[in-house]
Amino acid sequence: MSIAGLSILAATVGYLLGSLPTAYLLVKWKTNLDIRHAGSGNVGMLNSFLVTRSKFVGFAVLLFDIAKGCVAVWVGSIVCGPDFVYRAIAGCSAVLGHDFPIWLGGKGGRGLATAAGVMLLLGWAWIVVWIVVWAFGFLIWRNVNLANAFGSFVVLLGAGVILPDELMRMTTPENVPHAGYRVFAVALMGLVLLRLVKPLREFLKERNLNSSNP
Repeated sequence: MSIAGLSILAATVGYLLGSLPTAYLLVKWKTNLDIRHAGSGNVGMLNSFLVTRSKFVGFAVLLFDIAKGCVAVWVGSIVCGPDFVYRAIAGCSAVLGHDFPIWLGGKGGRGLATAAGVMLLLGWAWIVVWIVVWAFGFLIWRNVNLANAFGSFVVLLGAGVILPDELMRMTTPENVPHAGYRVFAVALMGLVLLRLVKPLREFLKERNLNSSNP
């Protein structure tokens, strides 16, 4: 099969695995509610917990969403070969599938847990960076979405632009081209940040209203 064909296959496999609506199914099972029309409407771990008030459901959604990212990268390497480009395409496509699942009319989650699953196999050190930056951001702003965006932007900037090639060897899998990894990091974190635009706008709007009405 050609490189283009393998790339399309990796993208298809990743998207289908990522689009499995785990949060929707678990919340439906627990409460018979459609998570898209409950709470914040986000099809993810935090809203699953807030809607069901079940730690089991929240934790299960988190694990399943992380697993979707891991499995997409793993299956992509089996089906298309071990080249980094196919694993990266499958991983990014899994986040795309989670964010815009065909089964739910394109209304999914924000892809953070699925992206973490991808990074577990393609550079776990960046998960540590993200967590540290997230914690710092949350201490400052006390807002989950703002902290999510801060952590994701720092990883995008660090892995995608700033970090020198010498240090990239410490944070990426062996035999992975640094230029290719930078493109992957920008694409992966870009997908996460794309889904955070709306909640960030809502946060800033609410903050402006509060500041204008002391």
